[in-house]
Amino acid sequence: MKAVVLAAGQGVRMKPLTKDMPKALVELKGKPLLQHVLESLKKAEVKEAVIVIGFKGNLIKKRFGKSFNGMRLRYVVQRIPMGTAHAVLQAKGRTGKRFLVAYCDVIVQAGLWKKLMNVNGFDAVVALREEKRPERFGVALVEGKMLRQIVEKPKKKIESNLVNLGAYLFSDRIFPILRKTRISKRGEFELTDSINALAGKEKAGFVVYEGKCLDIGTIDDLRKCER
Repeated sequence: MKAVVLAAGQGVRMKPLTKDMPKALVELKGKPLLQHVLESLKKAEVKEAVIVIGFKGNLIKKRFGKSFNGMRLRYVVQRIPMGTAHAVLQAKGRTGKRFLVAYCDVIVQAGLWKKLMNVNGFDAVVALREEKRPERFGVALVEGKMLRQIVEKPKKKIESNLVNLGAYLFSDRIFPILRKTRISKRGEFELTDSINALAGKEKAGFVVYEGKCLDIGTIDDLRKCER
């Protein structure tokens, strides 16, 4: 199994730490965020990671090189920050039939990656977690084993406490969907829109994760995780 790791962002909400380096290299407990993610993938027996780089990407390549603890590393460049769907699309032709997708600032236990890998029959499998205030996130609507829709930060109350965690498994049939994804109101090509397209065709599933998850979007998040 291969994984695509999204590490192209600067991390604007983490300035001044990210003034001269990408978010992926911001340290948590003495190690770059990206290293924590790679360690988790390695424990899940992922053989190769395709790292999508952008802002100051040369610093990531210099720091990690061509391998990490025996796991092969390859790099692709997202030259213009055009959103998460566009970022994953840069890995086309390098993933194999099924692959994981991770964010460099979402750290989970290896068991989640294994859980995702064990789900078959869908072109997208989304990791979800329970949240007391789901309206702050992408809220997931599910039915049976299927994911029906992800609603980003809904303005109206939705009868679901499951939210999108930011860890996925895809088949290579996601790539035509990514290419057809339209630009969002935020001016980006968003991965959740691509997933919703598959959900509309009953080709998206989910797993619920109850383990430890560190979602580090801001300096305050980083400080909380350090504690």
